[in-house]
Amino acid sequence: MTLSYNPVDMTETPVPIPRPTHFTVAADLVAATFRRVLQWIPPKARLAVCLGSLALTGLAVYTYRSSDSGSLSLICRHSLRTAELSVFVDGSQTFSDQISGTVKKRFGILDKRVEGTLSKTLTVSLGEHIVRVRLKSSPEQFDQTKQIDVNLVSGKEATVLISAQRGELSLAYQGPAVVPVKDGGPAYSGSLWSILVTVMGSAMTAAIGFVVQEFLRTRKAASSENRNSKPVS
Repeated sequence: MTLSYNPVDMTETPVPIPRPTHFTVAADLVAATFRRVLQWIPPKARLAVCLGSLALTGLAVYTYRSSDSGSLSLICRHSLRTAELSVFVDGSQTFSDQISGTVKKRFGILDKRVEGTLSKTLTVSLGEHIVRVRLKSSPEQFDQTKQIDVNLVSGKEATVLISAQRGELSLAYQGPAVVPVKDGGPAYSGSLWSILVTVMGSAMTAAIGFVVQEFLRTRKAASSENRNSKPVS
C-alpha cells in the first residue's frame, strides 16, 4: 500500500503593520525632544522644570477655559418714559444704555400708560455668573437694583427678563440650571481661580529661577575644573 503525502503550506500570512499616523509621529517627536532636553538639564533642576511645566499646563487650561464665551440675551419691558439701564456681570459693567417708552393708545383714545421694550445680546464667558441690573429714572424717581444667577452653557440659550412695572423692578432667568455653590457662588469660584493662577505663576517663576541658578552654577564649576586641570608650565 502506497501512502500519499500532501505537504501543507505552513507559510504564515503576514500581519499588516499599521502605518503611523500624523498624531503618533508628532507625539513621538515631542517625547524624544523632551527626553533630550531632560537629559541636558542637571538632575537637581529636573524637579523644578517638571513643576514649571505643570504650572504652564494649568495656565494654558485656564486660558482656554476663560476664552470660551456664550451669548446672554437681555429682554427689558418697562413703563418708564426715560431711564438709564446698566448691567453688571460679576461686578463689571457690561452694558449701559438710555431707554425710553412711548404712550400707548387704547381704543383710539390716548392713554397715560407708557410701554417700552429693549432687546440686547451680550457676549459672556461660559459658566456661572452673577448678573446685576440697575434701572434709574430721575424724572420718575425710580432707582432700583436687582441681581440674579445665570449659567451659560455652550449651545444652549440663556435669557434674563427685566421687568419694571408699577414701580417695581424684577428679574427672571431662563436657561440651564444654576448649581448652587457655597461660600459666595461664582464670585468665590472666581477668587479660587485667581489664587490658583497666582500660585501657578509663582511656581513657574521659582522653577525658572532655579534652573537658571543651577545652570550658572554648573557652568562655573565646569570652568573652574577646566582651569584646575590645565598643566602648570
